Amino acid sequence: MGGISTPETHATQWTDSAVLPPFANKNVPVFDVQSTDLICRSPDMTFEAKPFEIEAGKNIRLTWASDPETWPFADVQPKGPCAFWLAPVSSKGVGKVWSKIYEYTNNGKDDDIKWCSDAIAANKGFYDILIPSGIAKGTYILRSEIIDIRDASVSNYNDFSMGPRFHSNCLLLEITGTGTTPLKSPVSILEVYKPYYKKPLLPKTVKNGEFKLPGPSPYPPAKP
Repeated sequence: MGGISTPETHATQWTDSAVLPPFANKNVPVFDVQSTDLICRSPDMTFEAKPFEIEAGKNIRLTWASDPETWPFADVQPKGPCAFWLAPVSSKGVGKVWSKIYEYTNNGKDDDIKWCSDAIAANKGFYDILIPSGIAKGTYILRSEIIDIRDASVSNYNDFSMGPRFHSNCLLLEITGTGTTPLKSPVSILEVYKPYYKKPLLPKTVKNGEFKLPGPSPYPPAKP
């Protein structure tokens, strides 16, 4: 499968043939942090899609809109942080197999706070992330998520219409190159978010943009 080179960002844009089912706008957002749908929005992990080939150390351009003019993808744009994870395809995303490779919460400002979702919206639904250099070549699942936190100062223990809303999706990557480094500090997506079934994800007050995403720090530190 070919990609679209964008010289100004040196990113490569994936196409829909690399996305796992379900496709855009289905089973989204996911509210239940105990559901396996939290991982890739689908119990179908057969991976019939053809992997998208990218070299370690290169940027990949992800999109949340099939047409930039249609962003945001729904009547209401999600508002919150984002995170990106990798897992070996052989794992089918189950268990302690996910390593976080990038995250962005907000700009750290109190008076004009801008979240990762705002950065995506400002770029018409596109966002570039770096695939870690040196990572062992092979086939991986790339999981992206935007967490809508507007109602995340309460849990959804008693009301599934409240709490954080997870806009996640997965696609297959065939990472090439000469790297041999395995993924570091793998965790279970369900275990990372399990505590927030009964307790709020978001503090009542976010001062100076201070908000830490659950789970490990990204490995290695990667900038878009």
